[in-house]
Amino acid sequence: MVKKKYIAPNLITAGNMFLGYLSITESIKGNFNTAILFILLAMVCDGLDGKTARTLDAFSEFGKEFDSFSDAISFGLAPSMLIYSILSSKVPSSPFIVPVSFLYALCGVMRLVKFNIINIASSEKGDFSGMPIPNAAAMVVSYVMICNIVYEKFLINLFDIKVFIGISVISASLMVSTIPFKTPDKTFSFIPKKVALGLILALLITMYWTLDYSVFIISYLYVLLNIISYFNKRFLSNENDTSVDEFIEIEIDDEEKGE
Repeated sequence: MVKKKYIAPNLITAGNMFLGYLSITESIKGNFNTAILFILLAMVCDGLDGKTARTLDAFSEFGKEFDSFSDAISFGLAPSMLIYSILSSKVPSSPFIVPVSFLYALCGVMRLVKFNIINIASSEKGDFSGMPIPNAAAMVVSYVMICNIVYEKFLINLFDIKVFIGISVISASLMVSTIPFKTPDKTFSFIPKKVALGLILALLITMYWTLDYSVFIISYLYVLLNIISYFNKRFLSNENDTSVDEFIEIEIDDEEKGE
């Protein structure tokens, strides 16, 4: 018999999957804004099921697998279908429609498989190897959102099919990369907790007007900060290795002179 504490997080996870399914159906119909909305709501569920599981101490291997399968639908297949539908409507004769949309879905599923192999069900949230799949979905949908809102308010068409394809391919590649991505709280740790709490409250209060901008800014800033951190560490690591090599060469030269 299933213990009661597992019911709530698994129901929220099921809600995540259902919203992903609804997003796919809306993409097929050509209702792109509605499809994006369902993906965003799925992100809310994805955050809530983890918090609920931590609160109730309701972690299990079943819950981990269920969450990954749901994420594969909501943040893998749903954005993939959105990409396919948008490309089909904008450039129906393009040979890139299927390859680009399938590449995103493939990389998303591979990302989740790798995550499940590496991690065990736990209350501790560690850093990620490769970009988390919800942020990949956020990159894709927020570009469409920001283009829509700019066109509605300023009649400026920012949407470019080449840029959209580029974002889809880059987000797919980052998911299967070995670049370490910190959890969001660590990534934005430079923001004081009191200020961060105020910003979150402000976003929630003004969500109706600022959602398009905030999702775009947060998702792309998250990627930018982690990539800068990665290459900064690589650069420092190479400098340290060089200094060690130089020190060894100096020691060898001194020994040879001593002889």
